[in-house]
Amino acid sequence: MPPLVAKIFHVLKDAEQGGLFLSTPEVHRALLDSFDGEPAVKTVQRALEKLRNEQLVERDKRGTALVWRKRPGANGIAARSSGLMTYEQALALQTLKRFSSRQIPSLVAESLSSLFDTAEKRLDASQNDSERRYRKWVDKVEVESGGFALQHPAIDPRLFSAVTRALFYEQKLDVVYRVRSKEYQEKSKVVDPLGLVEVGGVVYLIAAMAGYPKPAMYRLDRLVNAKMLPERFTYPAAFSLAEYVKEQRQFDFMVEGAITVELRFFNGAGNHLLESPLSDDQVATMTQAGLEVTGTVLLSKRLRWWLRAFGPNVQVLGPAGLRDEMAAEAAALMALYEERPLK
Repeated sequence: MPPLVAKIFHVLKDAEQGGLFLSTPEVHRALLDSFDGEPAVKTVQRALEKLRNEQLVERDKRGTALVWRKRPGANGIAARSSGLMTYEQALALQTLKRFSSRQIPSLVAESLSSLFDTAEKRLDASQNDSERRYRKWVDKVEVESGGFALQHPAIDPRLFSAVTRALFYEQKLDVVYRVRSKEYQEKSKVVDPLGLVEVGGVVYLIAAMAGYPKPAMYRLDRLVNAKMLPERFTYPAAFSLAEYVKEQRQFDFMVEGAITVELRFFNGAGNHLLESPLSDDQVATMTQAGLEVTGTVLLSKRLRWWLRAFGPNVQVLGPAGLRDEMAAEAAALMALYEERPLK
């Protein structure tokens, strides 16, 4: 598409966002303010008519003057053409493709695949230093996990597609699930998919099942089979995935309730808590013995994993039950290292 037509398209307001109509002279003035060159008003008028013929622009009248704006959905249609995609849009799409995780439903990913390809071509076609900055930006940003890197369990793409489509269309899902706690026994069940959550590279399906008051978690890599059923279900209005994850803290694993934890850190191990507190009510005091931190947290397996990661650089001062537990673990660990290794 000619560059002028693409520039005019970007000047127009978007109907989906409640954008107002612009007259032909107003579009012309916007072009003079935003771009080099001085196209004639008649040239702008012909370009607007061309966009209207391509179903990208809608036209109305303001008195005797013609006014224009983008049709609803025009950005998605136009973005398939690299000539109409801005470098900002191309960069946003490439960033989404690179840094998004598995939780984007495959249904959506399929519909975006052509846009991802167009965005890549748009950035590769950079002609000058200003445009090349967009191409180089993606290579200047990386995301790393703060934990020890494990290989993520593989998820069958076919099963993932069935799960995400059932979630998208709110239809029941027939799954066969391998239960690790029961020697990997396989169980068949029909569930109502409510959401997907990724924790440390492991993707969980949150689903409800008839006869059970609370939703359950199912690791997608343990699915043996998954089939979307034609029967629809009513998504529970009272359920909030954000609340399930953040407030109920289901992914802290075996939550035992709130406690007031008292910790003493050595060798600067806990200094990051001065900038990233462990709780809203955290109190941190630097003493001669070390950094002492107090706060309300949930007693869980995840808390214990976090404490163990500091090794000898943290001391649990309270509560007494957690202190005794960590002390017993330390004694057991010492006993292991006092044993002579088998040859």
